[in-house]
Amino acid sequence: MAAIVSYQEACTRRQPLMVADYTETDSDESYYVTPYFGALPANVDPNPSAEMLEQPQAYYVEQPPQATVPPHYHDTNQFQVFLRGHGLFGKKPVGALAVHYANGHTPYGPIVTTDREIHYLTLRNRWDSGGKTMPQCRPTLRRLPRRFRMVEDFALPELAGLAPGTCRRDDVLPCEDDGLGVSLFALGPAAESTLALAGPGAGRYALVLNGAVETDAGAIDTGGCLHIGPADESAYRAGARGAAILVMQFPPEPF
Repeated sequence: MAAIVSYQEACTRRQPLMVADYTETDSDESYYVTPYFGALPANVDPNPSAEMLEQPQAYYVEQPPQATVPPHYHDTNQFQVFLRGHGLFGKKPVGALAVHYANGHTPYGPIVTTDREIHYLTLRNRWDSGGKTMPQCRPTLRRLPRRFRMVEDFALPELAGLAPGTCRRDDVLPCEDDGLGVSLFALGPAAESTLALAGPGAGRYALVLNGAVETDAGAIDTGGCLHIGPADESAYRAGARGAAILVMQFPPEPF
């Protein structure tokens, strides 16, 4: 069974975020983090429970204007979904709606804002201890295959035009040989889907961008998220208005 969290439930956990030498800002506004799944990184929560460490890790970051997250890497594979605002990702402008993927031990960044904030949802299959800044942490960067993907300029499906029971999948990042892929599902009212991509992977997240989805564990609407294990073949039903769902599938971890 998939693990689920509603947007409303996640919002009850929203908190200010400040990590020394990491969440730098010249703004009077704070960073905020909203945990979705699992424990936050050790540089935010140094004493997570053993149970939380065994869960997938997902959290929503609100980066204020005039702020910089430095270049860094993580030990684990990750997706980031940019959902609001505008900034620079490395040297390239980024805004909503965009999806970034990086293999573990693939450096990226910085993420920089000027006059506007930017919000992004970070998604991992397993717990990660936190970003390792570059070039300071170069000695611990492993010689592993590096992979960086960025998917932009894809449109959110209009629910009003979807017939009841219909299901459409748009592969915005077609599945690669090891399962990495991103698809956008458009489900008409009461339509059912396993939210599976064209090929198998190592687990996936499904983010409800519009509408609602019914699961065995309850219903979630816009902003809600599911973590679906690689062996889970459950079907999910769209609500009365239908649903637009972004599904991001992981390859195996690098080690």
